[in-house]
Amino acid sequence: MTASLPEPVSLMPSPFRMEYTYVAGEGRSLFLRGLASKRFLARQCPSCAQTYLPPPEFCSRCLTRLGAPYELDGRGEISTFCIISFPFPGQAYEPPYVVAHISVHGTGTRLMHLIREVSANDVQIGMEVEPVWVPDNELAPSLASIRYFRPVTDSSEVSR
Repeated sequence: MTASLPEPVSLMPSPFRMEYTYVAGEGRSLFLRGLASKRFLARQCPSCAQTYLPPPEFCSRCLTRLGAPYELDGRGEISTFCIISFPFPGQAYEPPYVVAHISVHGTGTRLMHLIREVSANDVQIGMEVEPVWVPDNELAPSLASIRYFRPVTDSSEVSR
């Protein structure tokens, strides 16, 4: 007698929900508080010279406590990007739009953020970008204090 195998489960609806708390720590808290005042605060490792933005408390390369914070202007270049071209639930922007990893000048790390004020088809790796801040009354210790990044033009200044 051969037993038949049950049908494989292909869908299991469930009201699954997960709540969690992210602790920024000393270094990243400093970075987030800086954003609330339109400042990019980086820190450098005194041992290997790696510069972090946002900075952790210790260097991930050599585990040395990072040096004192200092300000950067927030300009950088796109190191990679993705064009979002289809809608999905909870989406805040109408496609197409661009999300990019931005290598902020003077750092060895990248930020991921929205790219605006340029056609999605004109975004390129290596494109120089600068932050555009939310109005002062919307500033908070959050990456949302940066509305988006935009291409730098010869005459543009960092939008403050």
